[in-house]
Amino acid sequence: MKKLISLFLSLVLAVSFTACSNKNGKRENSIDLEYFANLGQMPEAKYSLGENPQTIIDELSKEMKKQDAEHGEDPNHSHGHDESMFFFEVTEGEKNVLLDNGNICYYYNKANKDKGVSCIVNYDTAYEFPIGTVILELKNSLSNVKFTEEPINEQNAFFASYVLDGTVLKAEFEKSTVVFVFQENELFATAIYNNNWNN
Repeated sequence: MKKLISLFLSLVLAVSFTACSNKNGKRENSIDLEYFANLGQMPEAKYSLGENPQTIIDELSKEMKKQDAEHGEDPNHSHGHDESMFFFEVTEGEKNVLLDNGNICYYYNKANKDKGVSCIVNYDTAYEFPIGTVILELKNSLSNVKFTEEPINEQNAFFASYVLDGTVLKAEFEKSTVVFVFQENELFATAIYNNNWNN
């Protein structure tokens, strides 16, 4: 009797998993990539392409100072920070400036600062795809998007050119380009940039 009940429960469980799975084995993704690309947005990022860099610097610096003040007032505060702590740093390069907010980085071109942020890079979940998503899963989920597939290089993924055995999926839209960077077939980072980038 116990075996019969176990067999019945196994069948019910198997049917429920089959019912929950998507046709063609595709991952559910509700993101309209073209829509967000033409808005210059990455849903997981607080700021968009074209955003005034000084506004970002002011707001994130204020948040950093607030956190520092709160830590200074707490006598029980441990100084062994973990990865969840708020982070912000500004780094000036030869042509570009990086506003580093941890997993999300905003770049602007010094010569085009008045045009705002021109590139956003996310090293975490982007457009609902978590880090580690395999390339085939992403392509199947966004089967309506026309991608070009290229080996990684300084032009298509300057922020990850040190990645070995890297592949870039690039989707060009009317107002911006989205790139998904894969290392050994797994999503490593995602970026969106507009036509002001590096011009």
